Amino acid sequence: INADKMKQCLTGDMLATDLAEYLVRKGVPFRQTHHISGAAVKMAEDRGCQISDLSVSDLKTLHEAFEDDVLLVWNFEKSVDNRSSIGGTSRVTVQAQIDHLKQWLN
Repeated sequence: INADKMKQCLTGDMLATDLAEYLVRKGVPFRQTHHISGAAVKMAEDRGCQISDLSVSDLKTLHEAFEDDVLLVWNFEKSVDNRSSIGGTSRVTVQAQIDHLKQWLN
């Protein structure tokens, strides 16, 4: 596994679901946040930039619930670690799966 190459391939649109979940935490129904997040991806594509390059002001044109803390969404490691349900991608969850499989194999 080439970790550096993997990091080079990360793109902001991979965090579109995180953007939608951010709005859910602000009280916006997911059925709306899905479309708002998609509009943010399109806005970035139209401008030829990453979604994470959009300003808070840009995002506010899509929905008033965006605040300065939206900038915290653009963190790939946090995104991975937020998925902590069974079978999720968080480090703790993956380690638990590895431990379980090692036990099963022995």
